[in-house]
Amino acid sequence: MSTVTENDLKELKDLIINNHRAIEKGQADLKEHLTEKLTAIDKRLAIVETRLEDWKPAIDKIPDLAKKVGELKNWRQFLIITVTAAISGVIGWFVRGGNLKP
Repeated sequence: MSTVTENDLKELKDLIINNHRAIEKGQADLKEHLTEKLTAIDKRLAIVETRLEDWKPAIDKIPDLAKKVGELKNWRQFLIITVTAAISGVIGWFVRGGNLKP
């Protein structure tokens, strides 16, 4: 082969090697960056899990509170019916003349 061809081949070989090194360096930088991001995400996830554990007792009480609210609604209905019956009785008593005779 001629020296020009050998020089061109050597230049191409060096170019390929340099590009390969650049790609490897880029991959290493990307891997390092992703590792840092994953570490930051893990820390944030740990904080969220800690908050959820702190809130767990309050979250577990929600069904009990809903049941109590339902019971309070029943008491409210009972109270409304009782007050309405009492008012109706008093009005009926006044309509009959206000005495205790049937």
